[in-house]
Amino acid sequence: MLPRTFIRRLATQKKLSPDEAKRQATQLAVQSLKDFGSLLSNSSEETQPINTAPVFEDPRKFATLSLLHQGQVLGELQEKYDKNWNKLSEKEKKLGYFIAYGDWGVREKFSNWNSLVDPPLDLPFEVPSRIKTRSPGKETKVGKLPEVKLSETPVRRDQFNVKRMDGVTKFFIYLVVFISMVAFARDKNVGESGKPKEIVIEDKYEIERQRRLKEEEEERVEAERKRKIEEEKELARKNGRKWYYLWLK
Repeated sequence: MLPRTFIRRLATQKKLSPDEAKRQATQLAVQSLKDFGSLLSNSSEETQPINTAPVFEDPRKFATLSLLHQGQVLGELQEKYDKNWNKLSEKEKKLGYFIAYGDWGVREKFSNWNSLVDPPLDLPFEVPSRIKTRSPGKETKVGKLPEVKLSETPVRRDQFNVKRMDGVTKFFIYLVVFISMVAFARDKNVGESGKPKEIVIEDKYEIERQRRLKEEEEERVEAERKRKIEEEKELARKNGRKWYYLWLK
């Protein structure tokens, strides 16, 4: 369950054996989970570590635990799995089997998970299998068993039924449709006169700055206009001299 790079890093830093590195990494993961729970609330019992002994005694109690406590049980069980499997007790094996194949979570309807007679409900083929002949020979062809679509089996049909919606989803869909209808009715009946007015916030400092810039631009244009008029007058004065100006000069 834990990243191999993290386990390898522990083994290289402290020169631990692979089993010891896995064990230490699991302990760190469980401790981190406990620390995270303590950060949420130091006084809430839901975030405090629990005694996992009753869960090992009765694996069905695992399904009723919160996600945080399930992580605690998984961490302790993983620590035992990282050791020698031959030393696992019967209780630990039963708990691991229930977590993997028990009737909880998405497998809630798999009621015969611990039956030794009935076949599992998630087999991808029919039981009993249909045999082609009771006396096979050299010419008998062996074919693949017809597959069963698990999404169409009774135990899985409700989970894969995309047309079926829960009550919360239906409520929000109807709410959106109702709001849309009210909005369309308002747009049709109220019209432009009833639309909300836009609130314009004026910045007096920006208005004053724009006014000064406009005045400066007008003054510059006026100065440029006067300068051109003076140049035109000077040019006209020079061109208007008498004919004997050059003779006298």
